[in-house]
Amino acid sequence: MDPRDEARLGHLNLVEFSREQARWAVHHAVLDEGGVCCFAGDSDWPAYNNGVLRYDDATPGPEVIERAQAFFGPRRRGFSLWSRNQPVDDDLTAAVAAAGCAPLFSYPQLICRAPLPVKPLPAGTEIRTVSDPEAVADFAAINASAYTVYGAPADATASNFGRAHRVLEPSNHAVVASVDGEPVAAAMILCSHGLAGVYWVGTVEAARGKGLAEAVTRTVTNLGFARGAASVQLQASPMGEPIYRRMGYEELYQYTFYLAPAPA
Repeated sequence: MDPRDEARLGHLNLVEFSREQARWAVHHAVLDEGGVCCFAGDSDWPAYNNGVLRYDDATPGPEVIERAQAFFGPRRRGFSLWSRNQPVDDDLTAAVAAAGCAPLFSYPQLICRAPLPVKPLPAGTEIRTVSDPEAVADFAAINASAYTVYGAPADATASNFGRAHRVLEPSNHAVVASVDGEPVAAAMILCSHGLAGVYWVGTVEAARGKGLAEAVTRTVTNLGFARGAASVQLQASPMGEPIYRRMGYEELYQYTFYLAPAPA
């Protein structure tokens, strides 16, 4: 496949995941209109719990901002916004800057185009499929703890998984790794647009540095190919990026992640 098409599909998978994840919150709203997807969850935490993504590149950048402000303004919330570091998003990047949104960080969109070799699991490790509400609770607790390293409040992260039956929909495939019976690492994929996107890779602090993030990512990556994905893609966090590149993931493009403040 042309890398430009791979990049387009990877972005659309992120949009689809954002729509789907919003529906996992007990109280949520998703507005999909005019080529723009706005979503709000239970928490007013702006990063990931409240966000906007453009999926129709023909929608002008200023209109994206206007739609986001119209959605989040009455809610008195800030929001997050993704812009690709590609010419197609130059107008959006300019509109974001004009609106006073602050760049938080940049990270790469990575792609894996073939199944990965199976490797032995770290000692004492068992990886199980998330297939019941109790396992969803473990998945949520792991990531609620893991993502505090990036400043996300644990309760804000946990609120993304409030409706366990939605997390268990057949388009979502999540796993939890336990060491000596203790759940400590997690990852998942969402299948859409002919590929699989990897999301919510997390390891609790006490279990880091033992190869568990690689183990769960390898598991869901290969599960994506087993489910018929043409490729598996992810947005790499600063801690995860060297792991994924070592595994064989390659860069397609970069995102800049912005935060817009709540209305004064």
